[in-house]
Amino acid sequence: MSMPIPLRDSDRTKAAILHAAQVAFSTRGYGATGVRDITAAAGVNASLVSRYFGSKEKLFESALSELLDASVITNIEKPEFGRGLVALFAQSEQYRVNVLPMLVLAAGDPVSRAIADRQLRELVIKPLTVWFDRPNAEERAARVVLLASGFFLYRILYPLPAWEGDLAPASRKWLERAFQSVIDDAD
Repeated sequence: MSMPIPLRDSDRTKAAILHAAQVAFSTRGYGATGVRDITAAAGVNASLVSRYFGSKEKLFESALSELLDASVITNIEKPEFGRGLVALFAQSEQYRVNVLPMLVLAAGDPVSRAIADRQLRELVIKPLTVWFDRPNAEERAARVVLLASGFFLYRILYPLPAWEGDLAPASRKWLERAFQSVIDDAD
């Protein structure tokens, strides 16, 4: 039996900074968040951002890229895409920081907006386009992003009672069909 490799202090420190940055950028936005806010939340010295990430911009890039993981979507079997994606989205808020608030709040600052736009295209749209591998693949990828953004916008940032907590069965089925139609529709 092999022993798990322990995390080094530097790995833990870097992970703590990254998580604190994700929380801060998802609640206050890039422009309203300082490096000292992040490092205070992580319980580390502010100089460590420079050591591990180089700058606040690079930290934002790293924080965002970790959350923009298209493989969580592309690992779902296409015949079960709608059901699988809605199941993932309905439980995802319990396990990690949601990327949508970070993307929305990034729009208020030109630096973070440019980073978010580039990463959304590179880390989500392009991999989904390749995964769809059919006519209008990029448009289909954009449909997934549009539906997901709307879902999380009104579940997290502007919570509508109908989207809070467990989804009503009718709403869940509608959302599953909407996502599945991105796969199944001929056009």
